Amino acid sequence: MALSRRWFLATVPLAGLGACSSSRPLVRGGAGPLEVASSKAAGAAKGMILVAMPETVQTREVWTGLRDELARDYDLVAVRIEGPEAVADLAAAMARYQPNGVVLMNNPTVAAYRAYQQQCGQQRFPPAVVVMTSFFDGHLPQLVTATGISYEIPLITVVTNLRQVISSPVEKVGVIVRPSLRGFVQRQAALAAREKVQVIEQPVSASPNSSEIKWALRRLKHHIDALWILNDDRLLTPRLIVDGWLPGLNERPYYATIVGAAALVSPHQSFGTFAVLPDHTALGVQAAGMLFDLADNRWELPAGAPVQLPVSTTTTVDLVQVRERFSLRADGLQHVDRIVE
Repeated sequence: MALSRRWFLATVPLAGLGACSSSRPLVRGGAGPLEVASSKAAGAAKGMILVAMPETVQTREVWTGLRDELARDYDLVAVRIEGPEAVADLAAAMARYQPNGVVLMNNPTVAAYRAYQQQCGQQRFPPAVVVMTSFFDGHLPQLVTATGISYEIPLITVVTNLRQVISSPVEKVGVIVRPSLRGFVQRQAALAAREKVQVIEQPVSASPNSSEIKWALRRLKHHIDALWILNDDRLLTPRLIVDGWLPGLNERPYYATIVGAAALVSPHQSFGTFAVLPDHTALGVQAAGMLFDLADNRWELPAGAPVQLPVSTTTTVDLVQVRERFSLRADGLQHVDRIVE
C-alpha cells in the first residue's frame, strides 16, 4: 500500500560514532562515494559550504536552489548522510572539507549533526542552516551555532488556503497530539485564534497504539470541521495509519484532513485531503540567502537569529475526496498547485 512507506521523518540509529577529526575515506563499502554533487566557483571562492543530505527528490530540489544561487561565489559540496554510518560519515566530511558554513537537510541529518557536536566537545563549529526538518524549534536549543527555516507552514495559513478550496465551513480544527508537541500546537492555536479558528486538542500518550488513535478520532469526530494531522513520526507509523487512522477517517461524518507531507495526499487511500508545503527549490534559494548573510557577517551567527518561515509554498488537494465528501468552490482549483485524482 502506498501509504505504508517511510517518509522524510524516518529515524536514523546513531551508532558507531567516529572521532571529530575522522580520517575515514568518504566511501562506504559497496555504496559508492558519499559526495553526491558539487559545484566549484568560477573564480576565487569566497568560502566552502557543505550540504549534508539524504538522497531524495525533495532534497535534490533544495540542492538545485542552493547551487543556482551560490555556485558563482562559493565552493559547494553535497554529501550523502543517511543510515547507520551517518555520524561517522558526517565527521569525515567535516574533516575533509573544513566548511565555512553547513546546510543540514531533514531530521535524521540534524540528529547526526547533534551527535557529532556532542562528541567533539567545546570546539568551534561553523554556522549551520537547517531545512526540511520537522518541528525545528524543538531541535534548535540542542545545536551549537545553528539557525534555519521552519518546515511547518503555520496552521492559520493552511486553513486560509483550505477555505479557498472547499465551501464547507472550517472554524473548528481538531488535532491529536502527544505530550512532547503540545507546546507547538498551543503556539499555533494562539495564532489561529486571531482569525477565529478554534483548535481542539485530543491528547494521546507518548507512544499511542492503534486503539488509542481510533478512540481519539471518535472523541473529536462530532466537534470539528477539519482535522490537522501533525508530521509526527510516532503518530504516522505504517501500522498506526493502517489500523488506527484509516478506519477512523473513513467513518461518517467526514471532515477535511490537513497533512504536512505530499505523500499523505494519495489517490490510493482517503487519508490527507489537503497539504500546504514549502516549495523545495525556493527553500534552497531562501537558505542561500541566509548563507550570504552569514558570509557578510564573517561566518558568525548573530545572537538570537530567528528561525524563518518558508517564503514560497505549494498546495496539494485530493480532488476525488473533495468531490465525494465536501463541496468544491467554483474557483477552488485556481488556488491549488497539485491535484491528486
